[in-house]
Amino acid sequence: MLQTLLISGTLALLAAAPGQAQVPIQADFDASQFQGPWYVVGAVSDDQSFLDAKDNMKMPVVLVTSLANGNLGIKFGFPTPDGGCQETDSTFTKGTVDGQFSNEAMAQTDIRVAFTDYKHFAVMYFETQKGGVKNIWLQLYARAPELFPEGAQRMQQLAPKVGLNPSQGVLLPKSGEHHL
Repeated sequence: MLQTLLISGTLALLAAAPGQAQVPIQADFDASQFQGPWYVVGAVSDDQSFLDAKDNMKMPVVLVTSLANGNLGIKFGFPTPDGGCQETDSTFTKGTVDGQFSNEAMAQTDIRVAFTDYKHFAVMYFETQKGGVKNIWLQLYARAPELFPEGAQRMQQLAPKVGLNPSQGVLLPKSGEHHL
């Protein structure tokens, strides 16, 4: 009887957090290999403001720095409509597992490096909580401003597992100049 209760209780906990069990974290994540410039070549999300703007977005560039305390320093360069670049600095705070982070300033409660080969691509998972609304994001990072097939395939496979539909995604066009 007790064993049945424990099993059903465990199953109930798993059912209550469907996204968590299905989101991988890169095994043996190495922040020193992950640092450097990345281009955000694709994204998929259920965030309504993203969905409204995705057709007008251009490819941002991200500069990742591995910090001594295990955190990641992040500098984003977003192309602006006038051809300029808007930069923001942020910190991804190390979580309990290597490859998992959070960023309270941007309401990103769970950030995971789901997959990376460090040289060509990374699939990033972001979970945000704003005003009681939870949103899921996947972003495809590449070392060059072009789609890397293995990375795209990994993101396509992960999207339905975290409740996202390909129609909620976009491949981001190059913006010309990249600053950082």
